[in-house]
Amino acid sequence: MTLKMIVAEDEQFFREGIVGSIDWKLYDIEIVGEAENGRQALDLMHEAGADLLLTDIRMPFMNGLDLIRAAQDAGMSFHSILLTGYNEFDYAKEAISLGVSDYLLKPCMPHDILRVVLDVKKKIETAEHKGRMLSELSRTWNRSIQLLKNGILSQWIQQPLMPLEERTVSMRELNLSLQPEPIIVGRIEIDAGEKGTGIRSNRDLELMRYAILNITDETLHPQFGGKLEVFRHGDELLWMANGSSNHSDAFYLEGLRLLKQNLESYLNLTVSISLSSVQPSVNDAKAAYEEASKAMEARFYQGKGGIFLFTDLKSERTGELSIMEDPFLERIEKELLSHLQVSQYGGAVDAIDAGIAYLKERTTYSRPEIIWRVSGIVMELQRIVKERLAGTIEWHNHPINWIESVPNMETLDDCSVILQKIVQNIAQTSSNQKQLHRTVQATLELIKTKYDTNLTLELAAKETFVSNSYLSSLFKQELGVNFLDYLHQYRVERAKELLRQHYKIYAVAKLVGYGEERHFSSTFKKWTGMTPSQYQKGNAQEGSP
Repeated sequence: MTLKMIVAEDEQFFREGIVGSIDWKLYDIEIVGEAENGRQALDLMHEAGADLLLTDIRMPFMNGLDLIRAAQDAGMSFHSILLTGYNEFDYAKEAISLGVSDYLLKPCMPHDILRVVLDVKKKIETAEHKGRMLSELSRTWNRSIQLLKNGILSQWIQQPLMPLEERTVSMRELNLSLQPEPIIVGRIEIDAGEKGTGIRSNRDLELMRYAILNITDETLHPQFGGKLEVFRHGDELLWMANGSSNHSDAFYLEGLRLLKQNLESYLNLTVSISLSSVQPSVNDAKAAYEEASKAMEARFYQGKGGIFLFTDLKSERTGELSIMEDPFLERIEKELLSHLQVSQYGGAVDAIDAGIAYLKERTTYSRPEIIWRVSGIVMELQRIVKERLAGTIEWHNHPINWIESVPNMETLDDCSVILQKIVQNIAQTSSNQKQLHRTVQATLELIKTKYDTNLTLELAAKETFVSNSYLSSLFKQELGVNFLDYLHQYRVERAKELLRQHYKIYAVAKLVGYGEERHFSSTFKKWTGMTPSQYQKGNAQEGSP
């Protein structure tokens, strides 16, 4: 390391000798200033800073000891060496109190000065090395403690209390910021998933998770009076806190809404949050975690970006038919297929909407059951396409292979998108063989020219001189998609062109008719399966223009 040194000596000949008679750079020492009195030396220390001060005791305006004291009072950190005469030993006691590192008796030779300076330099380097070692040990210890905390909390939410296990002892040993009872567990889910956050690497993802846990701790810390621990279970982001059955749901919702707001504001992402009921003690951590996970399943029915409390869940169904035997869904599926057989695409879209709305209300069917049922419908639609259109739709060459996408659906809205896109593809392939109704043609032209404005079904109906309901029905029948969904898809296609030209995402949102970037991003992901940033990054990697 290079040491910065200031020399303060009122005798010019002696001062110049100290500076000039030794090749200080050879020893990694830089003379950053020379002063002929204490006041001048203090100014230099303020301006240039110094690791080491070599100063005479007796100087005009301010002596060496007063200089050291003034610099210390100003908050400077440095080492000092005193130049002293035979008759100045009375200053020794005061020098010791000021922490002077060493002294030189004048007159002194260059090799004596160098020896003392190098001794002090070695002390400085040793102290700094020791400080770095202690800091690293402290960081390692803190990391180890956090890993141990994370490990024990992760273990508790997976396993019930084991015989002879004393969790209160572990809490004391690890200094957990929790009381043994009662407890509550919360969970955070990044709505876009790992692929939809614009995160470019595993390191970025880890940093994002770390930031989420930090913000969670800082946000919820006051609400739980500091009785809170954030931790990870695999890729899941969780926290455990001391709850109270005396607190209402409104109390918890207040903190969770603030947490959601902070995460979305600081990290520019949307999240879903779930919370268990209050459990008696840490011995019931597994039950609390299972409740938080069960509450998070409501995200599949209600959509992303919500706050889900276990206490709001409906009771489990008992003795009911399976989803494959549900009479309402049987009827809806038959209606969907019947409408497609006779090219009534508007009716097919309505059937999908009715089925999704029914499932959102009937939340007792599990996600795997719904995935299984939707997969069956998609396969049936594929059969119809092959029969009626003789391969005009190349399923496996389609940008999104719908049948493979079904298992990855995160919400019922994702199910709706997949089914509607298939119907739309069938309708558009059929429409290529016939002429569209002139009202629909006029509406499509209107969308092409006014997609970047606040265009609505009502405005389109006025422009084409028909009623809202008539245009809505006709549009669905002709194209197999409702007006608003078609408008969104058209905007998304225009947005892709701009994103490939490296426009900023907020600018693209404005240019294609969205007032809010967040609304644009969610709509883009709905119809493409990726966020605008991910699409832009992917096309940049492919060398798209």
